[in-house]
Amino acid sequence: MEKFIDPCCDKCTHTKENSCKDFVKCCMEGPICHEDSSCVEKRKAIVNEVALNDKFTIC
Repeated sequence: MEKFIDPCCDKCTHTKENSCKDFVKCCMEGPICHEDSSCVEKRKAIVNEVALNDKFTIC
């Protein structure tokens, strides 16, 4: 997983054909479709990378 739109693992139910109904929450707090601490860490790493980018702003 390199981007928010990528499934975090094989257990992830988010796909192009079956998108997650809580996509933003899943990206920021997830995964929410399954429990896996390594997937949580993967998501946190992406959030931290974006948050450290000087072009990223929160309204």
